[in-house]
Amino acid sequence: MEHKEYKKLHAEWYELVAAGIDHSKEIDFWAKCIKESGEPVLELGSGTGRVLVPLLERGFEIVGIDTSKDMMDRCLAICKTKGLQAELHEQSMLEFDLPRKFSSIFLTDGLGLFTSDQDIRATFERVMAHLKLGGLFVFYFELVISKGNAGTTGNKWGSWNGDWVKGPDDVVIAWRHRQKYDPNTHIWNSLFTIEKFIGGTLIETEANERVGRYFTVDEAMNYANSAGFEDIKATDSFTEDPPSNASKEIIVRCKKPAKKLDY
Repeated sequence: MEHKEYKKLHAEWYELVAAGIDHSKEIDFWAKCIKESGEPVLELGSGTGRVLVPLLERGFEIVGIDTSKDMMDRCLAICKTKGLQAELHEQSMLEFDLPRKFSSIFLTDGLGLFTSDQDIRATFERVMAHLKLGGLFVFYFELVISKGNAGTTGNKWGSWNGDWVKGPDDVVIAWRHRQKYDPNTHIWNSLFTIEKFIGGTLIETEANERVGRYFTVDEAMNYANSAGFEDIKATDSFTEDPPSNASKEIIVRCKKPAKKLDY
């Protein structure tokens, strides 16, 4: 996986946008998983704390890893204002190495961060190594786009789109985004540009390039099975409903075997 970290302006934009969205259904889902599987919890790609902070506020013991220092700095600042103690580690999902094991590990921002099978296998191996026996691994992904929905140019959206969000101190952050999609490989490429204005004056511009991938349910479940997980279950995002033709986002839950395997 090519590391293109989310930078300073993207982290500021992400925090502002996330603050304006009701994530309660998602947080309830993660909290339910923790209550069923236990603590401590590890979140892969914890970012600015969209999931980690609300779970800390509910009293759960959760640790985060991320490769973006700008995102982690914002998470720590949010925790400080709320009187929360956050344990964050600047490490990659592909090779993270922490000194303890966890009852639950969450990949909250998705399998779509990966484009190669090799990187997925490496991450799932690290997850398995850091889970307690019988521990729970939960990951999220977006389903492949059918060729009929990809558009005649192979671009799901077909053109630039964007919006803006207001922040404190007369700040306005505007963004534009275009994502190209290859229906043959299920890989997408995106360019995300951000402009920051204060009092109507442009003071900063930033461009973020990302590459990712969509998956089928069978592909995602096979990754878990090949890594040695069991009790593998796929549902519509943040529900107990099975995937349907209308599904766009899927959650997979699986467990590390409760007993050591003899090889």
